[in-house]
Amino acid sequence: MALKLRPKRFGPVSVLFNPEGPVRFVSGEGGEPLPHPPYDKPVLTLMASVAHCLVESLRIVAKRDEVALPAYAITVTAEKAIDEPGRLQSMVCRIEGYLPEEMLREAKSMCTVSNTLNCKITLE
Repeated sequence: MALKLRPKRFGPVSVLFNPEGPVRFVSGEGGEPLPHPPYDKPVLTLMASVAHCLVESLRIVAKRDEVALPAYAITVTAEKAIDEPGRLQSMVCRIEGYLPEEMLREAKSMCTVSNTLNCKITLE
């Protein structure tokens, strides 16, 4: 009988956008909104960075198109790869609230943090 490994899951981490106030961050289910991303675990900070970068990219697209953004949240969950080296296998960013699909595609294409996750990293 083969052993079936299940990947470790991380999150959720949410970034809350409110056009009337500052961006807020929530770590875990039902956590308290905070003015800063989670910093107790680097993987959660990374996940918050992806969501926050998408929020900022959406602001850029909305400003360019002269569109007012509604309140919304981006919630990120992730799975760790089951093979070596240790890394995240995938992240899912769920949008809570209505945003036009074209705006989301544009924001994703310009999101520096998510685009950077494919870069080469060296230690010197």
